[in-house]
Amino acid sequence: MATRRYSDGYRKLQDVDTPRRIAFDVLMAVETEDAFANIALTKALRDARSHERLDSRDAAFTSELVNGSLRAQGRLDWVLGRYLTRPIDKVDTPVRVLLRMGAHQLLNMRVADHAAVASTVDLARHYLTEGPTRMVNAVLRSITRETPGAIEDAIAQISDANERRSIEFSHPRWMVDAFEDALIGHGFEASELDDLLAGDNRPPLVTLVARPGLIAAIDLAEEAESVLGTRVAPGDVSDCAVLLEHGDPGSLDSIRSGRAGVQDEGSQLGAMIAATAPIEGKDDCWLDLCAGPGGKASMLASIGALQGATLIANEVHPHRARLVERACRQLDNVEVVSSDGRTFGGSKSQWSLGSFDRVVIDAPCSGMGSMRRRPESRWRRTQADVGDLVDLQAALLARGLELVREGGILTYITCSPHVDETLAQVEKLLKTGKVELLDTVALGEGHAPESLNVPDAAGRIKKYPGRTLQLWEHRNGTDLMFIAAMKKVEKPTSVR
Repeated sequence: MATRRYSDGYRKLQDVDTPRRIAFDVLMAVETEDAFANIALTKALRDARSHERLDSRDAAFTSELVNGSLRAQGRLDWVLGRYLTRPIDKVDTPVRVLLRMGAHQLLNMRVADHAAVASTVDLARHYLTEGPTRMVNAVLRSITRETPGAIEDAIAQISDANERRSIEFSHPRWMVDAFEDALIGHGFEASELDDLLAGDNRPPLVTLVARPGLIAAIDLAEEAESVLGTRVAPGDVSDCAVLLEHGDPGSLDSIRSGRAGVQDEGSQLGAMIAATAPIEGKDDCWLDLCAGPGGKASMLASIGALQGATLIANEVHPHRARLVERACRQLDNVEVVSSDGRTFGGSKSQWSLGSFDRVVIDAPCSGMGSMRRRPESRWRRTQADVGDLVDLQAALLARGLELVREGGILTYITCSPHVDETLAQVEKLLKTGKVELLDTVALGEGHAPESLNVPDAAGRIKKYPGRTLQLWEHRNGTDLMFIAAMKKVEKPTSVR
């Protein structure tokens, strides 16, 4: 066995276990290469299964160590900061990653103290020199000496309520404030904030979508149960949804063929509302202005095929446009194009302004509504990002309004509840007098197997009739999807 020299003599290098080594490599990629954890982890686990012995239990441990460390990063850094002599962001990246991994095992996973410390120190000995390894050992041992409840008591002493929440629930402070503003703005109670933040930390179930006309939800559920050996459940928000307890959906024939997909229930519902909101006159030409990566586009096209409609799926980024093509490969009523949505159509295009019966804008957004799926995103986004995105969203909405015909349906969707990205954008459109807000809550209820659990006061915008729909994990079990269905009026109404 290899050895390494330390100041007090040579030590044997212990073999590091595969799950923790994989987790370290993935977390380093997230930190140093801006990798997406879900993509890097999936690839690492697939490679490990091909070359090493890695059973489902090891894979689950690795996944929790990666995703759990990222979700809890803010709280972990606060705890670690109690034992460090310099700010955590000044600590070398490999040391910082190892400290978080060890602390997460000690504080949040059912790993014995000695095993969590020893395994992390073994990793440190492989990747670090003597000094940093000793620091990792010392800091983690300090955590094990904390009396039960001491960390919780220390957090409880933070006087600023939202600062305390940012540590307790491990979210950036600006995001906690934005979530509170969103609850109030959308007509919910600020007292739900703790439940919202806790829900954002719950690992989501894998949700499948049975694409209408291609496969029935009951058949998809039976296939998943049989092939994956997992328990399944129907959705509460979408009647096309199938929820999996565990298993790799990529092994299902219905997924590989494109008859079904992986898609959050809130996203499914957004596409259903956009495709079925009541309309007068012709209804055979639809546009998805921001179609990548293709989940909503494939749902729209599936419903459109049943209703005799053609979908133009536009995506500005060519590589994402290819993902749309793949998602829609079972459907022949889709044309995928790639252009900037802000300038799509017009006199130099085959699609003139006002030629679409339905236009869907699933706009680029802060992604605050899907942080539970992308835990690293909460530490990458800033408040300044929202301002830049708001300008882009407004430009896309303005173009969408020009592209939809009078009497047609314009549906605006974001995976964020941020007031600036949602209610404020819709209110600006309403002020033009060119659109009327439909009762999006009622439209959603028409597709949901269970109640959407929306208070009567929620979703209203000042004096305007109609309602927007904001979904929440703690109320609906979905991503935090915002949906607003609007009708373009034939003659703009005067707005005071």
